[in-house]
Order: sequence, then structure tokens, then C-alpha cells
Amino acid sequence: MVTEKVVSRKYALAFGVLCVVLMVIVGGVLQLQIANLQSQLSSDKSATNSMKSTIAKMNATITNLEGQLSLDPNRIINGFSIIQITDTQYLSDTHSTLYDGLTSWIAEKANALNLTMVVHTGDIVQVPNSTIDWQNASNAMMTLFNNGIPYCWNAGNHDQIDGNGTAGSGNPNGSWIGGNYPAFSVTTMRHRPYWVGDIFGGKNTAAQFTYGNYHFMIINIEYNANQAVLDWMQTIIKANPNVNVIVAAHDFLNGVGNYGTSKSADKTWATNFEKLLGNYPNVFMTLNGHAAQQGMGTAFNKKVGNREEVFFNRQMLVNDQGAACARIYTFEISNPASATVNVYTYQTFNTPNYITDPLNQFNFNTNLKAYWPSTVNVAKGTDFLEASGCKVDFASSAAMNGFSQNGNSLTFNGLNLNGANSNFTFTTLGADVTISKYDVTSGISYTVSGIGSQTFSLNNAPVSVDIDGRPASKGWTYSKGEVAVTGATSSVVVNLH
Repeated sequence: MVTEKVVSRKYALAFGVLCVVLMVIVGGVLQLQIANLQSQLSSDKSATNSMKSTIAKMNATITNLEGQLSLDPNRIINGFSIIQITDTQYLSDTHSTLYDGLTSWIAEKANALNLTMVVHTGDIVQVPNSTIDWQNASNAMMTLFNNGIPYCWNAGNHDQIDGNGTAGSGNPNGSWIGGNYPAFSVTTMRHRPYWVGDIFGGKNTAAQFTYGNYHFMIINIEYNANQAVLDWMQTIIKANPNVNVIVAAHDFLNGVGNYGTSKSADKTWATNFEKLLGNYPNVFMTLNGHAAQQGMGTAFNKKVGNREEVFFNRQMLVNDQGAACARIYTFEISNPASATVNVYTYQTFNTPNYITDPLNQFNFNTNLKAYWPSTVNVAKGTDFLEASGCKVDFASSAAMNGFSQNGNSLTFNGLNLNGANSNFTFTTLGADVTISKYDVTSGISYTVSGIGSQTFSLNNAPVSVDIDGRPASKGWTYSKGEVAVTGATSSVVVNLH
């Protein structure tokens, strides 16, 4: 498989080089013809308008060739690409063949682009409880899954079920049914090697990839995310300080460079979100869609410190077919201290072509961090949230060199607490947990808020377990290096000697 990809990429690069050479030759021939015609014009005052028209057409052809050269995806020198798609709601609802065409084009170009991730920034469907919309969306996105292309997403307001049946009004405290469909099933995605975590049924997701010694993470935040989601995002960012983070929200920047939409709640949320991101210098880029109001434009980008903020949404163009566009971000990192990100926009419907206006074809520079393991100090009371929203925290401050959340499993790498140091995985279902003592040689103690079950790694089988202050013969098991406790309502003490 690896050999096939390498060979395929070599052929793609060779083909790209051949195309470039042919374009240069054709351009040169046309320029010689133009010079000849211009010479005739200067010596013959009776030159016809036809000759002038021919020159204009040749100039246009050269301009088009130059544009194709600048947009040729095979020109990647030292880097990779990610692709953003967004607000596919009308595609899912009434133009499903265009959605299929979009993901098929991405799959076809993945090798040539050295594609590492596709990010869907929400409003996957038009009607949040429409089985047809979700089936169409899932079918299209499964093209990526079946071709081994990593992707992630967040829930837009049209994906959230708000409880009163109003389509598209959105409710970050509500549910969604996207997780019932194969392409958006977090149960399936948690087995993907690039998956970092998710919360609240997959309305918010996180994924990762590496390029050389550079680690990247994309954290996807649903429409007007609530405080629990924002805490989840911040914990992941703070626990991975040497990872280059892209935050992908549904609603944030708008088409005139402000935050939110005309809705007061949108403005307030987005303005506060911008201030929140300012606390995290390793967030070097944001992506979002949503703000497609008339008069506000379909694209905008601006620099805020080291962070490039990008808005993109063409959903309402061409009779609501405009979302069939891929926004391509190509990273060239020969000089990581000032990496260049070239941004292209490709329309995959009607007459497929690159959109070359300055808002859809541009570049920016950013400073990327090389990765190295480092110790992160975690204050007591810091909540680590699992997928169902239950949390684990520590009764006293702790140190670790990495943290990840995958479903309901929380993994602390190099955890140092009470003098013990090891990798530690904790799963909690139905209850919040505060760890007061953790020692790989003597045991673990924690308090429970709520009724549920907990599973965690431990080197040795317990000698005894106290549940709710009493020695317990039932309610716990040890198997394959894991202790499982059920039914605790207040406290658990696991003794190893």
C-alpha cells in the first residue's frame, strides 16, 4: 500500500512537471506570435480589429496558463495540505449528487495534494432530524472514509436539535442524530489512528496528524458551544503546548471581518471566543463557515497576532449549489519559522475551476513549533472531560507530558502525582471523579459524584477495595491490568498491599 502511494505520487509529480513544461512552451509560442502580430500592427496602420481581438485572446490564454501554473497542486515542495468544506446543508437536502462529486474530487486529488485532513465546519444537513439529509451526507462523506482519508467535523446550528423542532435555530445544549450514521459515528472514528477525542455524541471532535517533527491538532467546536465544550477544548490545548493547533468552529469570523452574525447571541459568543483564543499562542489558525448573510461576502481572512482567522462559505451561490467547493490550504514548511500557507478554492460543479479572486486565492506566513515532550503542570480542579461529559480531575496539582481523550477514556502520559510517575488511563461512565491519591505501588483513592462505573489501569491486582467507606467483596474486578468498579456513590480506595 505504501509503495503504491509512493509510486502514484511520483507519477503525479512527473505529470505535474510535464504539464508545467508544456504550459511554459505553449506560453512562449503564444508570446512570440503576439510579438509578431504587434510588429505587424506597428508597421501597418490598417490592421484590422480582428487582429487586435486575436492578440487580446492570446493574452487571456497566457494569463489563464499562468493561473494554472500557480494553482497546480503538484507544486508542493515540502509540505502537506488540509481541505475545508462547510455548510453543505443544501447539498445534503436537494443536491446530493454535488456532495458526492465534491468528496469524489477530494479523494481523487488526495495523493497529489499530500492531503492529511478534511475539516467540515458544520451545517452538514439542512433539517437536523431529517433521515434523508443525514443519509445523503453520510453517503458522501463515506467516500473519504472508504479511501482512507482522515476527516473531522463539528455540528452547525442546522445539525443541532433544539428541542422545539425549529430547524436551524440551534441549541448547543441540545442533541443531534448525526452519530447514528456511519460517516459520523464516533464509535467507529475512535478506532482511527488520527482521532484524539470527541464530546457530546460527536458534535465536537478533535483529530491530529504529524509532518516530520511537527505535530498538528484540529479541535472542532459546535455552533455557539457551551462552557463544558470550551473547557474541553482548553484542557486539550493547555495539555499539549508543543502541538500546533487549528480551531475549527462553525460560527466565528464573518465576511466583513467582524465576529458573529446579526444575532446578538452570535456576536456575544464569537466576540468572547476571540478573547479566549488569545490565551493560547499555539492556536495558529481558525476556520469557520456559517456567516453567509447577504452583503457580508463569502470569504474573509485576517491576522490576529500569530493566528490567521479564516471565514469561508459559498453555500448560497448558484441556486444554493455553492457549497460544492473545496478550500485547500497547502503548507510549505521548508522554513518552519515562517511557513507559507497557500490558499486555493476549487469549485467542483458546473464548470469545475479554481476561483482566483483575492479572497479565494491568497497566502499567509505562520510560525510553527517543532514538537518535543515537555512537562505540563495541571492545577487542581482542572476538569478532563470524556465523551459523555463526565469529568476526571485531581484533588491536588499534577504534572504530565501529554493528555488525550478518546471517547470515555482519558489518558495521562507521564502523570506525576503523589510521587508516582507512569502512563495512566481512566474511564468513567455516569459519574464525575476526583483522584486524591495515585501511586503505582500502593494504590489509588478517589471520590465519586454520581452513580456509574470506573475503569482504570493499574500494574498489580488489588489486595482489597473499599467502596463507599466499606471493604467490598463485590462491585469490583481486576483483569488484564485494569480495575473496574461499579456502584460507588461516594468514594473508592484501592489497596495494593
